[in-house]
Formats: sequence, C-alpha cells, structure tokens
Amino acid sequence: MSIPLNTLSTNDLSISNLAIARKWVDSFPRPLGFNPYAWHSTKRIAMEVWRCALSDRRFERTLNFMHPTFYSMIRTPEGYPLLKECAIRGIT
Repeated sequence: MSIPLNTLSTNDLSISNLAIARKWVDSFPRPLGFNPYAWHSTKRIAMEVWRCALSDRRFERTLNFMHPTFYSMIRTPEGYPLLKECAIRGIT
C-alpha cells in the first residue's frame, strides 16, 4: 500500500532539497525513553517521506501510528503535512 502525498507541490514547500530536509529532521531531539536505534529508524523513514515529497512521488510504504514527533518531522516548518493524514493508520 502506498500513501498519497498531500496536494502541495514542490513549489509550495519551504524546504526545497534533501540537505535542508535533513537539517529539519535532525533538528528534532530524541524523545526521552526512545532508544537510539528506534530514533534513527524514525528519522530514516521521515527522510524517505521527504525524498518522495521533493520528487513528487507517492510514499510506497504503510505507516502505522508512530511517535508524535515523527508527524512533526513530515510537516513543513509552516505546519503543512507532506502526506495525506487520513491515509495513515492510527493517526485519526
């Protein structure tokens, strides 16, 4: 199953390339009690979402509910989600 991107175009994104997206994702501190491996995996998946958004491709994975910080990582700094949230299991 894949998750469709939100209707934002790449021209609407304030983050325009993967280097800036990486800085955005890396700006979130690891939550207390979250082990380093799980946090690394969470950030890797967030970068996959950004990669898809920046290249106008569907995200080709299923996302179950993840840590709330993850959903901030896959939003623009202005708060717009990259993925259609109704397609993410457990978020609504």
